[in-house]
Amino acid sequence: MAPVSKTPNLLSWEEAGRVLPGPAVSCHQQDHPADNEATIGGIAGRSPSVSGEKTVAEVKDLFPAGTLQGIVVTEEQRPVGLVMKNELYYLLGSRYGVPLYYNRPVRALMDKAPLIVDAGLSLEAVSHQAMARQEDKQYDLIIVTKDGRYWGTVSIIDLLRHITDRQIRTAANANPLTGLPGNLAITERLQNLVHANEPFAVLYVDIDNFKAFNDKYGFEHGDNALRLTGSILQQAITALSDGHADFLGHIGGDDFIIISRPEKAEALCQSVIARFDREIRGLYAPDDLARGYITIPNRRGIDENFPVTTLSIAVIDNCDRRFANYLEIGEIAAQLKSKAKAMPGSVYLTDRRK
Repeated sequence: MAPVSKTPNLLSWEEAGRVLPGPAVSCHQQDHPADNEATIGGIAGRSPSVSGEKTVAEVKDLFPAGTLQGIVVTEEQRPVGLVMKNELYYLLGSRYGVPLYYNRPVRALMDKAPLIVDAGLSLEAVSHQAMARQEDKQYDLIIVTKDGRYWGTVSIIDLLRHITDRQIRTAANANPLTGLPGNLAITERLQNLVHANEPFAVLYVDIDNFKAFNDKYGFEHGDNALRLTGSILQQAITALSDGHADFLGHIGGDDFIIISRPEKAEALCQSVIARFDREIRGLYAPDDLARGYITIPNRRGIDENFPVTTLSIAVIDNCDRRFANYLEIGEIAAQLKSKAKAMPGSVYLTDRRK
């Protein structure tokens, strides 16, 4: 079916499509991305939780001789405080610690302002918050909530270890030109999205007429255009960051991918297009810009005109459909990009098939 135009840079593709058994994901009931190792919820472990009415003596007995670092204090499944083992033992080990505290409710000595974060926050965002704490609190457990309820805890050591591991894996599989995660990381992320069954939006970004630009100005300028595009995509993600873990990858050549949330997809597209259309002009010769196109011979040796490079973006989300596997996402993206490339200027198409 024909696209439905809304603005010069926004077109929506509405067409009947195959729906898999089971309900589609509600993009309005959940406000966090799928749990995986890019989010704090994906690495959280379940520490014990107690009511604030528990006595200090009862809480002390919950600490085994092992490695348990802390216990979360909750009210109606919502965290309200934290008791760290080392701090509890320090207080009780003081001269009057036992008679002062042993039979009092644990809320009397719990930390009433621990670091509490949403499960959907990125590891990097949580790391910044954790290291901004007071020095004597920097190694306290981080409490993780999901939909406001207690979900688990993460130690600062585990957080930093996961960040380091991800950075090493990303570097090993990164695109050598842009330094962005490559196909291995992209495939892994898409597979996690499909299996998690939580709201997501995938933006496939393609540079139009890139081959012509490369042929006209040479590989060095072509590489500059790819690096510029990667930088523009990262700038747009950073500008719209809400702490949740958006993903940027370089599929290869002139193809990039952003994985975000449905409610952010349109703003990301608009930001990317505005930045790209403005900044790509700096890579063109003044006379070519004045004409509005470059001229190069095609395969038959006949001169052909190509307009200033633009972007085609295909947007696929799971608000109205379920995917059997990640390959279906790519198939729909290919259809959308084909339609987008047939349109003048930078455009993005959003799949609205149900």
